[in-house]
Amino acid sequence: MNHLLVGAGIPFIIAAVIYMLKRMRASVRMLVLAPASMFLGAVWAVLPDLPRTFGMAQFDKRISMNPAIDIFFWHYTINLHESASPIFNLGFVAMLAGLFLAAWRELRRMENSGWRK
Repeated sequence: MNHLLVGAGIPFIIAAVIYMLKRMRASVRMLVLAPASMFLGAVWAVLPDLPRTFGMAQFDKRISMNPAIDIFFWHYTINLHESASPIFNLGFVAMLAGLFLAAWRELRRMENSGWRK
């Protein structure tokens, strides 16, 4: 879960900063691009773990010990210090809740402004 949190967290933080700089307003483009970039970041972060998913344990063990896989959002470094804490799950859920709340707020704002007339 650490890898998912880091991979999705980087685009989330960038989107959150942009959202705050725009006075808590998000365009439809941002509401689509932020979750899409979070998904791509999470996939990029766990890419080195995919061989294990497909039963290639030897290959997975060999690449997991290679510092060059830090290109996948510090995958090797995280593996060295990884812990199984529920805090990572809470962080991931908090990011998703933040996305949902921003989208819900924009939808309410658009409905209240009479955009459907």
